[in-house]
Amino acid sequence: MAELADIKSYVNKMAKLISMVVEMDVTICDTHLQMVGDWSCERNVSEEGDYLKSDSVIVTAMRRGKVLIYNNAKEESPGCRKCRKRNFCETETIIAYPVARQGKIIGGIGIYSREKRQKDKLISETDTMVEFLKSIIDLIINQLELEEERMEILAKANQALTPAKSGSFDQIIGNSKSITQVKEDARIFAQSYSNILIQGESGTGKEVFALAIHSASRCAEGPFVAVNCAAIPDNLLESELFGYVEGAFTGAIKGGRAGRFELANGGTLFLDEIGELPIHLQPKLLRALQEKKIQRIGSGKSVKLDVRIIAATNRDLGEMIETGEFREDLYYRLSVIPLRIPPLRERREDIRIIAEHFLDMYKNMLEKPWLTGFEEDVLMLMESYDWPGNVRELQNAVEYVANHCRERSIQMEDVRGRFRKRGSKFVPVTLKELEKEMILTALDYYGNTPDGKERAAQAIGISRATMYRKLKEYEMI
Repeated sequence: MAELADIKSYVNKMAKLISMVVEMDVTICDTHLQMVGDWSCERNVSEEGDYLKSDSVIVTAMRRGKVLIYNNAKEESPGCRKCRKRNFCETETIIAYPVARQGKIIGGIGIYSREKRQKDKLISETDTMVEFLKSIIDLIINQLELEEERMEILAKANQALTPAKSGSFDQIIGNSKSITQVKEDARIFAQSYSNILIQGESGTGKEVFALAIHSASRCAEGPFVAVNCAAIPDNLLESELFGYVEGAFTGAIKGGRAGRFELANGGTLFLDEIGELPIHLQPKLLRALQEKKIQRIGSGKSVKLDVRIIAATNRDLGEMIETGEFREDLYYRLSVIPLRIPPLRERREDIRIIAEHFLDMYKNMLEKPWLTGFEEDVLMLMESYDWPGNVRELQNAVEYVANHCRERSIQMEDVRGRFRKRGSKFVPVTLKELEKEMILTALDYYGNTPDGKERAAQAIGISRATMYRKLKEYEMI
């Protein structure tokens, strides 16, 4: 449900209207005691934004749920009697009116007289002013209802933008120790409202993790809105994030447009490739995160935010801070909870099951139900490869071989050309050479000590005796 602070600009205009009509000072506050409208007939300026004391006349009227009228406020009001500014205050008479909607108090309005002429007018025309305030309150309630309709339209629009987005940690394939630990940590972090920074190389599945965290969080029923900061031109990124009002700039559409922050209200905003955010936009993002509100471009009205932020990057933000490309204060605001996704080469034991998962998917898509799987030497090749593009590269490779294969299983001739690329550490030609490379890789990983050799043998599925025999055969000892 919308609050008075959500229509702050409108409420302040109503405070100005009341002040001009009655020629007295007017204050309007919300249930958080914030002054969302505050006008002085003499100064003719707004002073809204401060907070009322809990024993002020308006707050007392809100708490009691009835109109309060003090003809001699300094003596009759408990709050005024103990106010330290009492001797310097010019206020004489106060009318405080609680603002209620559907039987629930949502704010309060106060009218203050500061001289005898105003006091006499307030006392003699109390009934008229109360009726006038009722009319103003009706206008404010109508504006609140319009705001709620707008918020509902935005929510429906966002659901239309992301109708098929759902995710869970079960969709993250792998049972290695490293990925299992990351999934367990992410499940715990999902229950928090704190910002999360996901770090990992390109293709490790950062958005998959972000979506799984959202789906397991308390805002799972809300929208999940993703923004790739590297894919949107610098001159458009600000309007994409924060939106704009009609006429804000040349080309702005009629009626304005909501930004991704507003579309994500009540849910999660995923800022992918956050390291690519231009330095001139970083202060505005920082302010939005700190104040939990934004302003559309060209608007003076603030929009309150209830958004969980998950950011992701494949860049070293610490290094970018040193070079002045990324703000340190923004980094700490985003990385309240850091989460690192390990690259595929650090969890080689997952390569086999991930490849088989993608093969099952593509054989259905390509209508090749007769595909039974990979030959063992192909799987060994895939496990030995470094996969610089990580899971995304592995998925593309499986899609390629699934298209290329003509036999019942994926064989070496189906994949040989796929791995002959710059940056690949392994380009095996024969099974014997592949076996030698596998042993070298395992020893590099586990160490060339007796214990390391035994663990390497277990990892590649041979006995300790066979390991030593192969090392002698290949003249590696």
